[in-house]
Amino acid sequence: MFIVLKLLLRHLRGYLRKTNFKPNNPSTAIYCSGWVILNMKKVIITAVFWIAITISGRAQNLVLNPSFEEYTECPNTVQFENNVKFWFGLYSTSFYFNACSNPGYFGVPNNNWGYQPALSGNAYAMVMVYYMDYGGDFKGYIEGTFDKILTKDTLYCVSYYVSLCNGSNGAIKNLDAFMSDTLVDYPPNTVGEHYTLELPAQIRSQQLLTDSINWARVNGLYKAIGGEKYITIGNFTSRANTTKVFYDPSFDLYVTYYIDDVSVEQAGIGLKAPDLGKDTTICRSALPIHLSAPVGYDSYQWSNGATIRVTDATDQGKYWVKCIINGCGELYDEKIISFDTPLLQLGNDTVICKGENIVIPAQPGFNKYRWSTGDTTQSITVASAGIYSITTTDRCGQQTDTLRVAMDSIPTGLIKLGNDTTMCRYGTETPVELTTNTQLPNYYWNTGDTTASITVTERGMYTLQSWFRCGLVSDSIFVNECPPAIFFPNAFTPDNDGKNDVFRAVVVSTKVDRLIIFNRWGQKIFESEGLFPEWDGTSNNEASPIGLYAYLVYYTDAESGYIQKQKRGTVMLLR
Repeated sequence: MFIVLKLLLRHLRGYLRKTNFKPNNPSTAIYCSGWVILNMKKVIITAVFWIAITISGRAQNLVLNPSFEEYTECPNTVQFENNVKFWFGLYSTSFYFNACSNPGYFGVPNNNWGYQPALSGNAYAMVMVYYMDYGGDFKGYIEGTFDKILTKDTLYCVSYYVSLCNGSNGAIKNLDAFMSDTLVDYPPNTVGEHYTLELPAQIRSQQLLTDSINWARVNGLYKAIGGEKYITIGNFTSRANTTKVFYDPSFDLYVTYYIDDVSVEQAGIGLKAPDLGKDTTICRSALPIHLSAPVGYDSYQWSNGATIRVTDATDQGKYWVKCIINGCGELYDEKIISFDTPLLQLGNDTVICKGENIVIPAQPGFNKYRWSTGDTTQSITVASAGIYSITTTDRCGQQTDTLRVAMDSIPTGLIKLGNDTTMCRYGTETPVELTTNTQLPNYYWNTGDTTASITVTERGMYTLQSWFRCGLVSDSIFVNECPPAIFFPNAFTPDNDGKNDVFRAVVVSTKVDRLIIFNRWGQKIFESEGLFPEWDGTSNNEASPIGLYAYLVYYTDAESGYIQKQKRGTVMLLR
């Protein structure tokens, strides 16, 4: 207040300097001094008056008996109703405790439900917010009275303090408050053990209320409908939708809370709730649209990330703002901005294949369409490469967009696996890696592989395919085994007719060192060494009988680095 008075005095001195106040004689000076003092007193009195109004307007608690100190008689039962002035309780699930009562029963801080000092004064209330599932849906509520009814569109800070009772087997989040112009009661069709209210609470807890030692504050900012006279506190949420936690799952959930210091205060003189206006449809050219929140809040949060009071809508969509009063709560409003006509978008540039055509559509909803081809339809069909543009017209003006169409074909000669090959390395079968000469969009081998390369170990034809937008390209390669370095006929006829008269090796870059022949009993009957050893079908200079004979050959070749090898087999002697 002293700062305000100081500012007022500074303003008055500035006024005197501005009006060039200079008295010409002492009497005038005395008179004027008296005028100044008198008017300064008026200014001070006026300032103090308005400061008092402002302070009282922001700090006056409208809840009568907010901490439950006033009672008709000291409680000797736990029932809340008829004990607390200006407050009412529903059914038998709201309770009252006061230090005037017997400790350990209905007293403060000790009572049947545990130990809890009052937040202020000597008393507090208690409500049952969740009862054991098998015992019926009991929920307790307390209803308080306001000193005067709430004013329409005025903002109020609503708060109350809660503490979890020690005997609770869990905790909930939904300990909320509901403002109304009449007292609430259970529905008239309430039957059996289902005493519960499901009302649209305006003040809702934002967290699980698990503290059983300290007092937790539940608060929120409320815009009055007008005429509200009562506040009701309790759980207005169905069992299924109550946010809850169990402490011991082996027992049913049973939750009660102490309540103290209920407050409903005007949030500020002239403070308005956010109102972004009705949803609207506009032309794009109308952007940006200025969105403004009311003055007087501590902070602002916008859907676009802005934290100032005024922001701009730069596109269509839903815009919202949260106006926050520290220690009190927040109010929310939203506005949906839509464009009157769609945004013209032909999409990304595209490619077609030879012989194909493509439909290029524009968005519906425009009054007129005109394409670069001369067409006036919503869409056109094209079969050649080119740049196609369209101009649309509607009440918001014209829009233009362009699409480039390119022509594609199947690439030829793209895949090259190379010449046919063998797996022969130094006379030994060696795995061969097959790969293409270029990178492809995809790989499909006839082996089922989809990798860029494969390793083969068997003789055969191998094919690689790759799919492009306009078709398939492929290439094949034949992989052979090692050609035999030495092989023999499977029969010969030593009858001196000049045809197949001897049994000898057919060689390919191979040197045969020794040839040994065995009869059917495994006895060696012939052996020859030399440059081209051969068997004429005799043994010890006598003709061997017709039949099957085994042979063993020792040979060397360049492929193996001239390391001696063996080859075994059988041959049929015929006459």
